[in-house]
Amino acid sequence: MQVSSRPPAVDHSWFALEITGAPPRASVRAVGELDMLTAPHLERELERLRGHGYCDIALDISGLTFVAAAGLSAFVRCDHRLRAEAGRFRLVGPTPRCRQLLAITGLDDDLTIV
Repeated sequence: MQVSSRPPAVDHSWFALEITGAPPRASVRAVGELDMLTAPHLERELERLRGHGYCDIALDISGLTFVAAAGLSAFVRCDHRLRAEAGRFRLVGPTPRCRQLLAITGLDDDLTIV
């Protein structure tokens, strides 16, 4: 399965995903608010990609304006699932506010952030 630029997989007035790539690599751009309502959508989409042979996923979070605990949990679960299969998960372009949140929670030591 090859994924190319297309309309957002999830589109709420406060959250959208844009996905590009071809197996084994995918680039996912998240825009808006990642909260308890939108985090499950992100997780489902990342899991769908993993199920279609994507084992190297870069999640661009530079467009997130808010990240709740549910979003952080989604990051960790995706990272663990990919690592268990010798895959790779990266968070790309966190805003200074998001980088601070990752540092406060200690996730900056556990997740790959570029």
